Amino acid sequence: MSLQLTPVAAFGAALVLFVWVAIGAWVNFDAHARGSDHPGFWGVLAPVSGIVLAYYLLWWRRGRSREYPASKWERATAIVVVAGLGGLVVGSLVSPPDPISQLTVWPVAFACCLPVAYWLVRKRFGTAEGTSTGR
Repeated sequence: MSLQLTPVAAFGAALVLFVWVAIGAWVNFDAHARGSDHPGFWGVLAPVSGIVLAYYLLWWRRGRSREYPASKWERATAIVVVAGLGGLVVGSLVSPPDPISQLTVWPVAFACCLPVAYWLVRKRFGTAEGTSTGR
């Protein structure tokens, strides 16, 4: 079996990198809104280490309320993160266990998850600037 990087698989790899950066940006925005002294620390380490991301989401984030409402950029990165993770789950369920096949299916699953992610983030953060309806 030859592992060729086709243009579709290269696009899937670039999309993985894009979602990875979006996870860091969303964590950075969220940590800043929750009053972290070092939001860049969370934004860099959370996507690199799943343990740090789990610690941030399950423990650190819960103990702090937001000081600022969600911005347009925070909502946009949250949509990319939710669609990316949802696309990863759906893509891994419907594609063969071959990494190249998963990279070709994942962008389609990501695109299909975008409307659901938009709805979920809109429901969580609200649509008007400065409102939060999901609390």
